[in-house]
Amino acid sequence: MGAHRALAALTAAVFVLAGCAAEPPPAPTGPLTLREALGDPTTVNFCDLLDLPDLDNSLPLESRPAPSMGSCSFRTKSALISFGFPEDRAKERLAGATPVPWQGPTRDLRVVRTDLEGQPLLHLVFADDSSIRVGTYFSSPAGDDESLAAATKTLEGAVRSLVAGKQAAHLDYRENSLARLDACSALVSDSEVSARLGTPVSGKGDLSRHQCLWGEQSAERFARLEFGLGPNPKATASAPEEMLGGRRSFVQEVSGGCTVLTGHIGGPAASKNQFEHAVLAVQAPKACEIAREMANVAWPKLPA
Repeated sequence: MGAHRALAALTAAVFVLAGCAAEPPPAPTGPLTLREALGDPTTVNFCDLLDLPDLDNSLPLESRPAPSMGSCSFRTKSALISFGFPEDRAKERLAGATPVPWQGPTRDLRVVRTDLEGQPLLHLVFADDSSIRVGTYFSSPAGDDESLAAATKTLEGAVRSLVAGKQAAHLDYRENSLARLDACSALVSDSEVSARLGTPVSGKGDLSRHQCLWGEQSAERFARLEFGLGPNPKATASAPEEMLGGRRSFVQEVSGGCTVLTGHIGGPAASKNQFEHAVLAVQAPKACEIAREMANVAWPKLPA
């Protein structure tokens, strides 16, 4: 009988321990840094942090969220929403940003708002003062309220996930991916960009390293290089195909500026219907002439 009692006690203990193991661990409570939350910033899949059912129930989504390098974007009825890393100058702007009241446990996360050319931007600031942002771009005043609601819902879902301890998913880029390059140094130098813009500028990137801005976006002259994911590029009436730097390129004049885009390889598995691309954007007099010159310098340095 003693042996039976011992076996019964041992069996009961196993079930008790199994029951304890099945209980979810308590939610973390300490201050949350960006690195702890997101891991490697060069491969973060920001779409994975969205609460898609909540967005679906709250907003008229016109497109499904699509990951890109360092961001995730989707469309509502009248606005484009982009969720990801801000450019490197964000900390300067956040010093005077407007705090946004936030309810619930935050692990020292805070939300602030800045506006850029009338478009609201919400920033989620981590305990180490690093940040991610939700940018909104609408084409008419009617989109203002909708875009702010979408930005707020986007951050609400991300905050819930991060406060609960969710680890961001990551995109698995190929060996010769553009994601492995630093946009500020891999293709063009500060001196090469300055010479073509006719003014001294230095490149500033973001934590993903997938974009670089030379000059200020509000300035008369600036240039931007960005790596991203999107449809396989093709020529259109407004963006005809040209050969620049030995690569098929698509040049488009827009609002006094110019963009040059070239395709690369297929995207990671999570983005199997997308292709990698590099885009040069220039704002300056004779913008397309400058953009073509920069592409002729930059594109030959892209991975084969």
